[in-house]
Amino acid sequence: MNTSFLLTTLQQQLEEYTELYKLSVAKTELIKKNDILNLNEIINKEAKYLLSLDVLEKKRVEAVYAVLSGHEWSGDLPTLSDCLNVVSNEEATKLLNMQSELKVIIEELKERNYLNQELIYQSMQFVSLSLSMLKPKQTAPNYGPTSKQQSPKIDTLFDSQI
Repeated sequence: MNTSFLLTTLQQQLEEYTELYKLSVAKTELIKKNDILNLNEIINKEAKYLLSLDVLEKKRVEAVYAVLSGHEWSGDLPTLSDCLNVVSNEEATKLLNMQSELKVIIEELKERNYLNQELIYQSMQFVSLSLSMLKPKQTAPNYGPTSKQQSPKIDTLFDSQI
């Protein structure tokens, strides 16, 4: 079995995930600095990498099917683990190494994305708290004539008279 196409595809995926991880690290710093313009640029770059990874994933599936052609596999869809049973020991070692590298970078990316999500959530809480401190609260009147209908006061950030 020739696994060179599969190994090449996995290598390309590893490179794309590595670049995506680098962007997520940069995104963390931009979130901390509240640099929205550059953050938008990073998000656009991430979208391009995600599209590329989608194409590479389809190529990887094709490569796995090619390696396993004529062989049976476990489950509904063939996996990289199924390929290990039909390739030589040397190729299996290369595939296992590539698989472990991919697992490591994907796990690091997940952790970094979780951190970024938490930072954004905290920023949103801070903004919400700041707005609620600036915004006057409407208090219910306890005393006064009850027969008069009072118009509801519009809750705004600035009081102005025209």
